[in-house]
Amino acid sequence: MPSINWDTVATSAVTALIVTLGIEYAAKPRLEARKERILAAHRSRRELSAALTAIGLSATFLSIDIPKDADQQSRETLRVERQRHYDRLREHAQAMADNMDRHAGMFYSGPMKVVMSYIGTAQGIMLSQRTRHDKAQQILDLTGQMALILDGRWWQVVARVRALWKFQELVQRSQEPSDREKRPGAQPVPPQAR
Repeated sequence: MPSINWDTVATSAVTALIVTLGIEYAAKPRLEARKERILAAHRSRRELSAALTAIGLSATFLSIDIPKDADQQSRETLRVERQRHYDRLREHAQAMADNMDRHAGMFYSGPMKVVMSYIGTAQGIMLSQRTRHDKAQQILDLTGQMALILDGRWWQVVARVRALWKFQELVQRSQEPSDREKRPGAQPVPPQAR
Protein backbone atom coordinates (compact mmCIF):
# COMPACT_ATOMS: atom_id res chain seq x y z
CA MET A 1 0.00 0.00 0.00
CA PRO A 2 1.43 3.39 -0.98
CA SER A 3 2.18 5.86 1.75
CA ILE A 4 0.63 9.33 1.79
CA ASN A 5 2.96 12.27 1.96
CA TRP A 6 1.08 14.53 4.36
CA ASP A 7 3.38 17.44 3.64
CA THR A 8 2.19 17.48 0.04
CA VAL A 9 -1.47 17.24 1.09
CA ALA A 10 -1.08 20.08 3.61
CA THR A 11 0.75 22.26 1.06
CA SER A 12 -2.01 21.66 -1.52
CA ALA A 13 -4.76 22.45 0.99
CA VAL A 14 -3.08 25.66 2.17
CA THR A 15 -2.44 26.75 -1.42
CA ALA A 16 -6.09 26.10 -2.37
CA LEU A 17 -7.28 28.02 0.69
CA ILE A 18 -5.03 31.01 -0.05
CA VAL A 19 -6.03 31.11 -3.73
CA THR A 20 -9.74 30.81 -2.88
CA LEU A 21 -9.59 33.56 -0.25
CA GLY A 22 -7.49 35.74 -2.54
CA ILE A 23 -9.99 35.43 -5.36
CA GLU A 24 -12.95 35.90 -3.01
CA TYR A 25 -11.64 39.03 -1.32
CA ALA A 26 -9.29 40.61 -3.87
CA ALA A 27 -10.51 39.81 -7.37
CA LYS A 28 -14.22 39.07 -7.03
CA PRO A 29 -15.35 42.54 -5.83
CA ARG A 30 -13.63 44.19 -8.80
CA LEU A 31 -15.14 41.65 -11.18
CA GLU A 32 -18.61 42.20 -9.71
CA ALA A 33 -18.24 45.98 -9.98
CA ARG A 34 -17.08 45.64 -13.58
CA LYS A 35 -20.03 43.37 -14.33
CA GLU A 36 -22.44 45.96 -12.87
CA ARG A 37 -20.89 48.73 -14.98
CA ILE A 38 -21.22 46.62 -18.13
CA LEU A 39 -24.84 45.74 -17.32
CA ALA A 40 -25.67 49.40 -16.58
CA ALA A 41 -24.09 50.44 -19.89
CA HIS A 42 -26.12 47.87 -21.83
CA ARG A 43 -29.29 48.85 -19.98
CA SER A 44 -28.72 52.54 -20.72
CA ARG A 45 -28.04 51.83 -24.40
CA ARG A 46 -31.27 49.81 -24.63
CA GLU A 47 -33.19 52.65 -22.93
CA LEU A 48 -31.66 55.19 -25.32
CA SER A 49 -32.54 53.02 -28.34
CA ALA A 50 -36.10 52.59 -27.03
CA ALA A 51 -36.39 56.35 -26.51
CA LEU A 52 -35.13 56.97 -30.06
CA THR A 53 -37.78 54.60 -31.39
CA ALA A 54 -40.56 56.25 -29.35
CA ILE A 55 -39.43 59.74 -30.39
CA GLY A 56 -39.20 58.64 -34.01
CA LEU A 57 -42.73 57.20 -33.98
CA SER A 58 -44.26 60.32 -32.43
CA ALA A 59 -42.30 62.63 -34.72
CA THR A 60 -43.37 60.61 -37.76
CA PHE A 61 -47.02 60.93 -36.77
CA LEU A 62 -46.67 64.69 -36.20
CA SER A 63 -44.78 65.36 -39.43
CA ILE A 64 -47.57 63.93 -41.59
CA ASP A 65 -50.01 66.57 -42.84
CA ILE A 66 -53.73 66.15 -42.22
CA PRO A 67 -55.49 65.51 -45.55
CA LYS A 68 -57.40 68.54 -46.77
CA ASP A 69 -60.41 66.45 -47.78
CA ALA A 70 -60.80 64.87 -44.30
CA ASP A 71 -64.21 65.34 -42.69
CA GLN A 72 -64.64 67.28 -39.43
CA GLN A 73 -64.84 64.15 -37.23
CA SER A 74 -61.59 62.76 -38.71
CA ARG A 75 -59.87 66.10 -38.31
CA GLU A 76 -60.88 66.28 -34.65
CA THR A 77 -59.74 62.69 -34.02
CA LEU A 78 -56.41 63.39 -35.71
CA ARG A 79 -56.02 66.63 -33.77
CA VAL A 80 -56.47 64.79 -30.45
CA GLU A 81 -54.06 62.06 -31.51
CA ARG A 82 -51.51 64.62 -32.67
CA GLN A 83 -51.74 66.37 -29.30
CA ARG A 84 -51.09 63.03 -27.56
CA HIS A 85 -48.05 62.36 -29.75
CA TYR A 86 -46.75 65.89 -29.21
CA ASP A 87 -47.02 65.41 -25.45
CA ARG A 88 -45.18 62.08 -25.73
CA LEU A 89 -42.47 63.68 -27.84
CA ARG A 90 -42.03 66.48 -25.32
CA GLU A 91 -41.95 64.01 -22.40
CA HIS A 92 -39.35 61.77 -24.07
CA ALA A 93 -37.14 64.72 -24.98
CA GLN A 94 -37.37 66.02 -21.41
CA ALA A 95 -36.67 62.58 -19.91
CA MET A 96 -33.59 62.17 -22.10
CA ALA A 97 -32.37 65.63 -21.10
CA ASP A 98 -32.93 64.81 -17.43
CA ASN A 99 -30.92 61.58 -17.81
CA MET A 100 -28.25 62.96 -20.15
CA ASP A 101 -25.45 62.20 -17.71
CA ARG A 102 -26.48 58.56 -17.46
CA HIS A 103 -26.98 58.06 -21.20
CA ALA A 104 -23.89 59.94 -22.35
CA GLY A 105 -21.75 58.55 -19.54
CA MET A 106 -21.96 55.09 -21.06
CA PHE A 107 -19.92 56.20 -24.07
CA TYR A 108 -16.39 57.45 -24.54
CA SER A 109 -15.13 60.65 -26.18
CA GLY A 110 -16.63 61.03 -29.69
CA PRO A 111 -19.78 58.96 -29.20
CA MET A 112 -20.42 60.72 -25.88
CA LYS A 113 -20.35 64.10 -27.64
CA VAL A 114 -22.75 62.83 -30.31
CA VAL A 115 -25.22 61.53 -27.70
CA MET A 116 -25.03 64.77 -25.73
CA SER A 117 -25.44 66.78 -28.93
CA TYR A 118 -28.51 64.77 -29.94
CA ILE A 119 -30.18 65.10 -26.55
CA GLY A 120 -29.40 68.80 -26.23
CA THR A 121 -30.52 69.54 -29.78
CA ALA A 122 -33.78 67.61 -29.39
CA GLN A 123 -34.53 69.47 -26.18
CA GLY A 124 -33.64 72.80 -27.82
CA ILE A 125 -35.93 72.10 -30.77
CA MET A 126 -38.79 71.25 -28.42
CA LEU A 127 -38.25 74.51 -26.52
CA SER A 128 -38.05 76.62 -29.68
CA GLN A 129 -40.87 78.66 -31.21
CA ARG A 130 -41.06 76.51 -34.33
CA THR A 131 -44.36 74.99 -35.34
CA ARG A 132 -45.11 71.48 -34.15
CA HIS A 133 -44.76 70.20 -37.69
CA ASP A 134 -41.29 71.77 -38.06
CA LYS A 135 -40.21 70.48 -34.65
CA ALA A 136 -41.36 66.98 -35.52
CA GLN A 137 -39.66 67.03 -38.91
CA GLN A 138 -36.33 68.21 -37.49
CA ILE A 139 -36.41 65.69 -34.65
CA LEU A 140 -37.39 62.92 -37.05
CA ASP A 141 -34.41 63.71 -39.29
CA LEU A 142 -32.03 63.87 -36.31
CA THR A 143 -33.39 60.65 -34.81
CA GLY A 144 -33.00 58.72 -38.06
CA GLN A 145 -29.33 59.67 -38.26
CA MET A 146 -28.75 59.03 -34.57
CA ALA A 147 -30.30 55.58 -34.74
CA LEU A 148 -27.94 54.60 -37.56
CA ILE A 149 -24.94 56.05 -35.73
CA LEU A 150 -25.69 54.18 -32.50
CA ASP A 151 -27.28 50.96 -33.68
CA GLY A 152 -25.71 50.47 -37.09
CA ARG A 153 -23.85 47.21 -37.65
CA TRP A 154 -20.08 47.02 -38.00
CA TRP A 155 -20.30 46.40 -41.76
CA GLN A 156 -22.22 49.68 -42.21
CA VAL A 157 -19.15 51.81 -41.48
CA VAL A 158 -19.54 54.00 -44.56
CA ALA A 159 -23.24 54.55 -43.91
CA ARG A 160 -22.53 55.39 -40.27
CA VAL A 161 -19.88 57.96 -41.22
CA ARG A 162 -22.31 59.55 -43.69
CA ALA A 163 -24.97 59.55 -40.98
CA LEU A 164 -22.55 61.31 -38.63
CA TRP A 165 -21.86 64.02 -41.23
CA LYS A 166 -25.58 64.43 -41.91
CA PHE A 167 -26.24 64.51 -38.17
CA GLN A 168 -23.73 67.31 -37.64
CA GLU A 169 -25.26 69.23 -40.54
CA LEU A 170 -28.75 68.84 -39.03
CA VAL A 171 -27.51 70.03 -35.63
CA GLN A 172 -26.04 73.14 -37.27
CA ARG A 173 -29.26 73.76 -39.19
CA SER A 174 -31.35 73.39 -36.02
CA GLN A 175 -29.41 76.21 -34.41
CA GLU A 176 -30.47 78.66 -37.09
CA PRO A 177 -33.55 80.64 -36.06
CA SER A 178 -36.78 79.71 -37.77
CA ASP A 179 -38.65 82.21 -39.95
CA ARG A 180 -41.02 82.85 -37.06
CA GLU A 181 -38.10 83.57 -34.69
CA LYS A 182 -36.32 85.85 -37.20
CA ARG A 183 -39.11 88.40 -37.35
CA PRO A 184 -38.57 91.38 -35.06
CA GLY A 185 -41.12 91.55 -32.26
CA ALA A 186 -42.39 88.06 -33.06
CA GLN A 187 -44.98 86.81 -30.65
CA PRO A 188 -44.73 83.32 -29.17
CA VAL A 189 -46.67 80.69 -31.04
CA PRO A 190 -49.96 79.85 -29.30
CA PRO A 191 -50.02 76.19 -28.16
CA GLN A 192 -52.91 75.23 -30.45
CA ALA A 193 -51.02 76.53 -33.51
CA ARG A 194 -47.87 74.56 -32.78
